[in-house]
Amino acid sequence: MLGSPFVRAIPVISLVVASSLGAGAAHADPEDLNTDAFDLSGALDRDVAPTHRALEVAIGGGYTQGVGGAGTAGSVEDLTGPGGGIELQLGLRATPQWSIALYGTVARFRHGDDIADGSRAHSTTAGVQAVWHSRAARSLDPWVSIGAGWRGLWLSPRGAESTSVHGIELARIQLGIDYRFTPWFAIAPVVGASATLFVVEDAAMATSLSAVHDNRLNLYGFTGILGRFDIGG
Repeated sequence: MLGSPFVRAIPVISLVVASSLGAGAAHADPEDLNTDAFDLSGALDRDVAPTHRALEVAIGGGYTQGVGGAGTAGSVEDLTGPGGGIELQLGLRATPQWSIALYGTVARFRHGDDIADGSRAHSTTAGVQAVWHSRAARSLDPWVSIGAGWRGLWLSPRGAESTSVHGIELARIQLGIDYRFTPWFAIAPVVGASATLFVVEDAAMATSLSAVHDNRLNLYGFTGILGRFDIGG
């Protein structure tokens, strides 16, 4: 039965545990009992030396897709489907908060519903952008970039002449959060969008570029990962 030495020992054990807890509380530093002692975010969000006047190289990739006008060829969403792209940025970190960079992208798309199997579609962009970092001295650093440049879209239907359209990338916006593993290396999830107006096209059988009369704005979305390297600074 439980009327054994084990049962008789329970009051003694309880007294020892209570005394131990009381002694620990009496000798504990009040700062150690602050709720901050249980905040584990410091392991992720910590102080990092800010970057000053460094050469920045960023390489990324992800998913992209567009909608809108594509000249006489039709609509972007009818000609191209989902795609994958890569991006390269080369810039100068002028201050811990601000940098300016040249960017370039290349993307390959699945053919749209109006294009036969075996057709190819790809685009490239190039331009300049400014980047603002909101927490340059922390390992978690949200940032936003705004840029503008040029975009080209090439379509190569199976069994038909290739065509292309070219225009102005009026605005390009990206949002990301750098996680700085070291003061010189960070990785960021990125989402972005750009608005382009195609102005000239190289239609099938044409001998030169001609103006686009269907000037409908088109939009491209992007989501992916960007790795950033700071050289110097």
